[in-house]
Amino acid sequence: MSRHPATSVLRQRGLSLHELLGALAVASLLMAGLGGLVGSALGLQDEGQTSNSLAHDASFALTRMTESVQNSQRLLLPLADNPGTGWQEHVRVQTVPASPPESGSTLATAVLAVTLSPRQDLDGDGWADANNDRDFLDRNQNGVRDPGEAERIDEDVFSDNTRDGAPGIIGIDDDGDGSVDESSAADPARDNDEQGNSGDDPLGGGDQDGDGSDDEDLPSDVNLDQKPGLAGIDDDFDGNIDEGSPPDDDEDGTADEDGFEPVVYYLDGDQLIERWPAFSDQNGDGLVDGRDYTESVLAEGVTLLRIERVPLAGGRSQLVDITLTLARDGEHSISLNQRVRLGGGL
Repeated sequence: MSRHPATSVLRQRGLSLHELLGALAVASLLMAGLGGLVGSALGLQDEGQTSNSLAHDASFALTRMTESVQNSQRLLLPLADNPGTGWQEHVRVQTVPASPPESGSTLATAVLAVTLSPRQDLDGDGWADANNDRDFLDRNQNGVRDPGEAERIDEDVFSDNTRDGAPGIIGIDDDGDGSVDESSAADPARDNDEQGNSGDDPLGGGDQDGDGSDDEDLPSDVNLDQKPGLAGIDDDFDGNIDEGSPPDDDEDGTADEDGFEPVVYYLDGDQLIERWPAFSDQNGDGLVDGRDYTESVLAEGVTLLRIERVPLAGGRSQLVDITLTLARDGEHSISLNQRVRLGGGL
């Protein structure tokens, strides 16, 4: 059967050169548009990932600091303002790159330090890591720690409160004057606030050295009553009062056995460093003391760290105000702030 001539022509005809070029031009425009949309979408995705990563890092670092404050019994740094100096000690702030210090400050170096949590037991031995001498209130005097008998932690401190052989906390500018581990005291290691004297602010005596802080520079006999423990008190519930000799502050027969273990946060360049006590010999001197610690980078890209000791009247709990700012790629930045109560989680 013969085919219709017109039908044969239509079936054999393809696109002309002009039509093909036109189709390619349209396709190119469409592909360029789609490429731009895909590129924008990927750019937005990268932007979102950077922002999320920055927020995560800042939140993690701030949480580590606030949890350390909440689970500590003692704020070591910042100190309160000392009327004898010309700078603010209760506010420790540092910007990166460095900018002029806050008004009234000769050097603003951010640092936060608290004592180790009395609840932390990383090795799972049933004793708090901060309880160096593993003692407790043995109320029934059976030699066994029964339920309800609390551990005694940081109750018999050394004259060098942190047992690190240095004024204040080793390697840290405690008083914010721009110098590290300096002291004019005859025994520098006993100058626990780097302010030139040793053991000048006994426990429970208020601010005896007039530097704005209470109990920040404890002597070996922590309350200076020349008695073991508290004068006239049966500190260890053994039926005897003031047995032994000072400076045995817990009346267990041994003096200077439970120093402070500092947890420290400070800036090294744009890195936020977390220092943690080590309970093994880290520096190879054969001893385990305040010179043994581990450090790790908690956050990078820090442009601001500000720590403020918030003064409260009437003996109320101490507050700490923390501000942390992180930046990345010169375009992304996040700033977080939190005010936390010392020991609020205990």
